[in-house]
Amino acid sequence: MSFFDELKRRKVFRVAATYAVVAWILMQIGEVTFPALNIPDWVMSTLVVVLLAGFPIAVIFAWVFDKTPQGYIKTDAPDIENIGGMNVKVDDRPFYLQKRNIFLILGVIAGILIGTYGGSALSNNSEDDKSIAVLPFDNFSKDKDDEYLSDGITEDITMNLAKVKELTVISRTSVMKYKGSMKNAKEIADELSVKYILEGSIRKIGERVRIVGQLIDAVNDKHIWSDSYDRNMVDIFDIQADVSKEIANAMEAELTEKTIANIESVPTNNMEAYILYQRARSYYGMYTMDGNETSINLLNEALEIDESYALAYAGLADSYAQRVVRSKYDESWLDSALIVADLALEINPNLAEAYKAKGLIYMASSFLTLAEENTDKALEINPGYYTAVANKGVLLSRRGLLFEAQEYLTKSTRLNPTSTSTESNMLAQIYDMIDQNDIAHKFIFDSIKNSPNVRASYARGIEMMLTRGLNGKAKDIISIFENNRGNIDDLNFFKGQLSFYNNDYKNALKYFNASGSIARRWRGGGFSDFSNAHHLLKTLIKLNRPYTEFLNAGIAYNNSKLASGVDAATMYLELSALHSFINKNKSLEYLEKAVERGFRNKTLLEDEVFDPIRNNDRFKLILSQMNIFIQREKLKFKEAGLIPNV
Repeated sequence: MSFFDELKRRKVFRVAATYAVVAWILMQIGEVTFPALNIPDWVMSTLVVVLLAGFPIAVIFAWVFDKTPQGYIKTDAPDIENIGGMNVKVDDRPFYLQKRNIFLILGVIAGILIGTYGGSALSNNSEDDKSIAVLPFDNFSKDKDDEYLSDGITEDITMNLAKVKELTVISRTSVMKYKGSMKNAKEIADELSVKYILEGSIRKIGERVRIVGQLIDAVNDKHIWSDSYDRNMVDIFDIQADVSKEIANAMEAELTEKTIANIESVPTNNMEAYILYQRARSYYGMYTMDGNETSINLLNEALEIDESYALAYAGLADSYAQRVVRSKYDESWLDSALIVADLALEINPNLAEAYKAKGLIYMASSFLTLAEENTDKALEINPGYYTAVANKGVLLSRRGLLFEAQEYLTKSTRLNPTSTSTESNMLAQIYDMIDQNDIAHKFIFDSIKNSPNVRASYARGIEMMLTRGLNGKAKDIISIFENNRGNIDDLNFFKGQLSFYNNDYKNALKYFNASGSIARRWRGGGFSDFSNAHHLLKTLIKLNRPYTEFLNAGIAYNNSKLASGVDAATMYLELSALHSFINKNKSLEYLEKAVERGFRNKTLLEDEVFDPIRNNDRFKLILSQMNIFIQREKLKFKEAGLIPNV
């Protein structure tokens, strides 16, 4: 008999396999339950050592002894059926019919199930065990102006950690509400759904600064790391980099050489410029016209002090783009924004903020391919850059990839849970396009409630309600806008829209004319997927007023944009609507191109401008294709459990 056969005869393999399965199950149970029960880590370590040490003992025991109905006997005879004069029955049935082997298989399955699903049932943060919120550092300096310094350190450490791919880092915007809060780390962690909390303080005396930080595992109420730094102000960026790396290591996240280089990059050697930049960033984050203008002034001051401050150029590019996106400025400011973004990249070719700014600029210019390329570069450098994550979601939505867009917008909301106007606005439109009106309306009203200063949410809500025939709800949103913002030009435009949908065309024209230049803008998108001027044009036609010159101006504008290389579906949609009055074939051709490029808002095809082509077979085919695209996206939402599967 061979040695292998002897091992089988003595059941060594069976004992070894059984021991391994039982040990594995015990370790799986320990890994899942110990953290939830706050059992110290050393208990798990001891369990592993004991189980490993017991393995060779179990194997030796199996070699020497055999378990029989008569008890354990020494395995020293080949004929196991007749040992010591005892008749021992051998189970020679097939492997899968032997009870002990069936229990062995069930044990393996149980271990797999415990390891796979047990953690999610018993652990608060199994899916997100590398999530962290950096709380605002306390300012212990006598000079209250040093608040910007402490806030800046909070922001910089947050952004540094966001560059680490494995980490989920809550944005500074969402943690600032806890500044001066009396809530403890556990309460804040629960509210933000994170496992770790970093808190600290700063004290500045003259040119010296003392920074203290501590990392807390809030779920298990344990201090993971703490340190203090007492250095010159010029070393502040080195301190921030050291803290960021220490935190990442404490959270067992991988730090690549590229990530370390990004974290250790020094933005400026001038602390006065740095403080001005931090002040500008806080004003920019207000997303108001006045806040944006203050941000621009502060950034220009910073650049006067340090003309090689790449982050300040990137901030200026963002602020110039916001003049067009959120305010009434001419599109030429997008050219200025692009120039300063490129200046930032000349100084630092690896600056996520500059690529994010270029992505926003190109998105506002309707160059969606270039917008996505630059946004992707920003996310490659800084995977947790929540504004870039949100912009990626917007871009995917405009390409008709609604489910993928939802994933990015939801991730951005996770990273920045308290300031979600962009995300809620776009999610409202996405759910509206897949006929989930109740969900869409909840998102739009939440957006207005949570960010009452953001005009885009009102615009999206008004357009959504009017195209669905919910004029009363549109009127309610206009009233909320009047109370919260009250911008007279925007208000007149909204009232003009409402009047048009109430068939009061004279008042519609009056309000549109009172809205200044807003109602005459042909720029793609506007307050809806159509341009703002689209609504004025329809009003002129209803009132039998001269409109040919205005119509031709719209066609010329959109043709010039297409000639420049823009690739947004809204441009083709607008041209389709304009040509429906004069050339049906061209109207259908442009509508086909709009759908090819991601146009999915079939509600807009109910607009009366498409009446001249509505009964055309090509139009019906286009509508059918859109429905197929939308149903495919809708199925993804159903499979993910995001909408009812009915």
